[in-house]
Amino acid sequence: MILSQKHTKCNTFLDLNIRATFDNKTVSNNASYTYVEAFKKTIRFNALIANTVSYQKPANSTHSVTNTIDYMVDASILGYQRFMHMDDLRNDQGYAKMKDFNIPSEKVCRDLLKALPDEAKNELRAVNKELLALQAQNEKPREVMLDFDDTVCTVFGSQEGSACGYNPRYHGRPSFKEKVGIISGTHELLDLTLEEGNHHSNFEFITFLKSCIDTLPASWYIKRIRADRGFFDQKNFEYCEGKGYEYIVKAKMQKGVQKIIAYVNKHPKQYQCSPIDKIFSVTEITVPLPSWSKARRFILIKKSLPKTDNGQLIFDELTYEYQAIVTNVDYLTPAEIFHDYNQRCNIENKIDELKQGFAFDKNSQINHKCNELFLLIKMIAYNLHNWFKRTFLPKDLRHHEISTVRRILYKVAGNIVGNGWYKHISFAPNKLLERIVLHVRAALSVFKEKVVL
Repeated sequence: MILSQKHTKCNTFLDLNIRATFDNKTVSNNASYTYVEAFKKTIRFNALIANTVSYQKPANSTHSVTNTIDYMVDASILGYQRFMHMDDLRNDQGYAKMKDFNIPSEKVCRDLLKALPDEAKNELRAVNKELLALQAQNEKPREVMLDFDDTVCTVFGSQEGSACGYNPRYHGRPSFKEKVGIISGTHELLDLTLEEGNHHSNFEFITFLKSCIDTLPASWYIKRIRADRGFFDQKNFEYCEGKGYEYIVKAKMQKGVQKIIAYVNKHPKQYQCSPIDKIFSVTEITVPLPSWSKARRFILIKKSLPKTDNGQLIFDELTYEYQAIVTNVDYLTPAEIFHDYNQRCNIENKIDELKQGFAFDKNSQINHKCNELFLLIKMIAYNLHNWFKRTFLPKDLRHHEISTVRRILYKVAGNIVGNGWYKHISFAPNKLLERIVLHVRAALSVFKEKVVL
């Protein structure tokens, strides 16, 4: 009996401790990425890069500039966030079958960033602009609202161009400040900056705003600009007013704004607060700050908070917290302005996705130019993925962030087998993936017939 049990355990162990071979050239950790590659071929993505980026490597180079940038875009979409991880994608035999060029090593990618001239920054921005223009050609015209914010990206090394500024998490550490302009609702990224960490949010904002507006396709009409208190500046308001742009901007709680709130509180009958819910109420006043050339509309938000006594909440006694928004929108009620501004807060979720999903906060190269160029390549990758997701995924899945799309589609292992009409991907049984793939393939076929280049 004892010998029989030992024999059974030995057989179970041998069933698990099996030998391995390393000769499978069809398996891929990224098999479903073939559909993104089909989309890129349809819009002639590599030609878009080749026609815009002017730098050329020597004629005897194994890897072209276009192919190397294309590979870095793929690596960013698939989540190979560090250069040392890119060789994992390079060694993926199934992925290699999707490409019509030899896959460059991570060293080739880093060397290209070093070799590219400064003018490549503007050229990569031009690639992004052309990509969005191509997207717009295949959509109906639309009215857009632009949301602006910036974020601190801590540096854990000696990176050129970083500086010590306000760092909410790692006090005293050097950092970069990244400013982004994103279209509300559809989340296209128009432009970004990589600035010293001690720069204020408003640093050269009008120049950045002009760049974002210039990136908009001709059929996307700007309706409104929304920004946090870091961009509260009369020069910004004057620029928008001169161009006819609507703006809704959070006000800094500086002395002038505090005096406005105090004045309104002293005249409650004249400036009655209208309740939004049990916590928030709003009123409005049109008044200039002392340094301003004209009066502007302020929406004042009053937030009810219970008082505290030794850490205990006292709900029958309330204290109040105030916020203010300045706007030139005169046809919305104060409550509607409040709700509209709160929609801007979704940009913070998109910044989190850019950081966690596309490693926007990972600036690992010593050279500032290299970091900015790679950041711009990630921006292109993000917009390419965003277009693919919004166009080809089933509607109930289009809101998912990149981490979820990778888990349910991009990074599902499969075997790419067969040739010609018999070529197909063999997946493990997966009902959700089956539904997605059937939908994506059908949508790609329709898109190919209708695409405008």
